[in-house]
Amino acid sequence: MSRSLPPLNALKAFEAAARHVSFTLAAAELNVTHAAVSRHIRDLEAWLGIKLFVRTGRGVELTERGKGYAAEVTRGLDILGHATDSASGRRRRTQKLVVSVEPSFAALWMIPRLGRFTAANPEIELVLDSTNRLADFARDEADVGIRYGRGGWSGIAADRLVQTHMTPVCSPALLEASSIRSPADLPATLLLQEESRRDWIEWLTAAGIAQSVSPGGPTLGLHLTVPAAEAGQGFALADEIIAGDALVSGRLVRPFAVTVDGYGYYVVRAADRKETRAMAALRLWLEAEVAATVAAVAAATAQKSAPRRRRPS
Repeated sequence: MSRSLPPLNALKAFEAAARHVSFTLAAAELNVTHAAVSRHIRDLEAWLGIKLFVRTGRGVELTERGKGYAAEVTRGLDILGHATDSASGRRRRTQKLVVSVEPSFAALWMIPRLGRFTAANPEIELVLDSTNRLADFARDEADVGIRYGRGGWSGIAADRLVQTHMTPVCSPALLEASSIRSPADLPATLLLQEESRRDWIEWLTAAGIAQSVSPGGPTLGLHLTVPAAEAGQGFALADEIIAGDALVSGRLVRPFAVTVDGYGYYVVRAADRKETRAMAALRLWLEAEVAATVAAVAAATAQKSAPRRRRPS
């Protein structure tokens, strides 16, 4: 079977540059010059007919197509490495990677996809530390973390995975059975609250109804409001990542266009710690999976609208 493959050295240079987001660090890892890495990248871009990197004032950044390609190339090179080790009788050394992640992201989005990461990276022993507390990389065991927020944390190197759009979600049945047609119609007792967060206040303010509507529903754990909304117990505030699978399947709908923006999910580590191959493999996998989720939610939203019930005449 004929295969259309670019030169292996170009792929290795691209994978290293994508992992480090730096031609200089890639050159150091591969023991070649910066110019050699740059030439390999140019040759690969010409071979593919697409742009993989764009230059910025701080260095280089992967394009969206470059991010997706990097995840696949890393996976492919790992498969080649496993095959080579198997044929030679050598065993690859297991790399332990401790990831600090909040419970809602872990339970509602990451766990259902975890098998794809372990299948592609069997040499990485992933340990998830599901906690609401922000990891202290100077004291904790965590190697990397996945944080939700606006970024700009002191002493932290942060790579944003996605900017989110937070808005109420509910079950189609709840919306169909109600007379709710605008944010002002929301009953306070159906606004499901999350402990340690004031997200509803932000959203109600963005909707212009903070003075007339206040959250008065039950307070649940951080990973419980979305399942409660799926069960028809009220409205949860969620973004397209946490609620993504339920929005795609139709178990949840977004009845309003008002969103709170500016937040996002980030892969974080100590600013003075170099990104390891295991860290980079996780980051690239997360980027590809998050992009797929956002695309799936956008496609599902375009195909269907939330069910609405007409007011009785």
